[in-house]
Amino acid sequence: MIIESALDRIVRILVLSLGIGSLVFTMLGVPSMIAQAPYLHPVYLVVVLVVFCGLPPVLAIFAFRAPIRILRALGIVNAASGVIFIVCWPLAMLTDRLPGDQLPWLLNVITAAVCFAALTLRPVFAWGYLLLTAACSGTVRWIVYGMGDATVAFQDAVMTVIITGVFVSLMQLALRAGREQDAAAAAAQEEAASSAAAATVETQRSRFHAFMHDDVLATLHAAGRNSPGTEELTRTSARNALAKMDEFRDGTSGPELLTAGELELLLRNSASTYGIELTISAPFFDDAPRFPAEISDALAEALAEAIRNSIKHAEWPDGRPVRRTAFARFDAKGVEILVNDDGKGFVAHRIGLDRLGIRVSILSRINSQPGGRATVTSSRGAGTTVSLTWHPQGGLE
Repeated sequence: MIIESALDRIVRILVLSLGIGSLVFTMLGVPSMIAQAPYLHPVYLVVVLVVFCGLPPVLAIFAFRAPIRILRALGIVNAASGVIFIVCWPLAMLTDRLPGDQLPWLLNVITAAVCFAALTLRPVFAWGYLLLTAACSGTVRWIVYGMGDATVAFQDAVMTVIITGVFVSLMQLALRAGREQDAAAAAAQEEAASSAAAATVETQRSRFHAFMHDDVLATLHAAGRNSPGTEELTRTSARNALAKMDEFRDGTSGPELLTAGELELLLRNSASTYGIELTISAPFFDDAPRFPAEISDALAEALAEAIRNSIKHAEWPDGRPVRRTAFARFDAKGVEILVNDDGKGFVAHRIGLDRLGIRVSILSRINSQPGGRATVTSSRGAGTTVSLTWHPQGGLE
């Protein structure tokens, strides 16, 4: 499952757009290619068509499949090849000039190379590349026209900077928007993580209060009664209470263990909060291990978040009802929890940054626990299934 940044998604969209746009401009330039082909070396023409004109459509095909680093690398290749092929145009000509003072067709499609430079290079280098390309284009046109009056070639270079600069600016604005969205999502994710940490601290505080009530007060009550025959029990209880207090103070306490029945109650409460009845497949829990309090809290919160996400996102646009189920199975290996709905679903292999409930409260929270695993399976129109599992590690049974 890929959790992709907004910047990467924008890069993929831009690669797709550039590939399609380059193909369109190349097709529009076919008449000029045919007319100028007899005046160019065949090897040069083939290499230009394959490398420079053929690469962008290939990138468009794999825009949403290939890794981002591959797309960026090939984008740099396309940008670099654009300048190289422009510079080599006069060397590849078989005559001194083109008939009828035609404009070299390569100059009409060079905008794609500049856009790929804007997509893959830092802004200052992208603008430098644009100026270099414009200068090379103007020089080549001046050479092709017989190196006479350079006024027209200069005007073409300036026009290239103005027109292509608009596309470069738009691409850089899109990339900046992606970076800003990633920064905002990271801040929101950090806030969500802080909230989860605060909830954990509150849970620990509740446990400490329960300990004070159940252990400390019970020990003091037993000691105050001073009943015959209870001295040793009182001393043992006091030693245990002191040991637990030391663990709370030093932060060295091992994980508090919950029985399967206690975890079941915790999970039922989480599900019933949203009107969902939890189905249990092992009602007696004879073989189930003990569950650390931290993973128990994480499972309960992830279960609640999965139901909450389903209620928020799974509804069909036409208003048809959505069926939701929650299921838990306890056995000797641990616990498995499934939350399922038959709603509209979504593309699960790339979870957007706006889905913080899935990213933080479910995937990150459970997968960061030893022995914990969380997965989300969904597709458009086929509902969503959230799987939460935990298996004991290191003999923690």
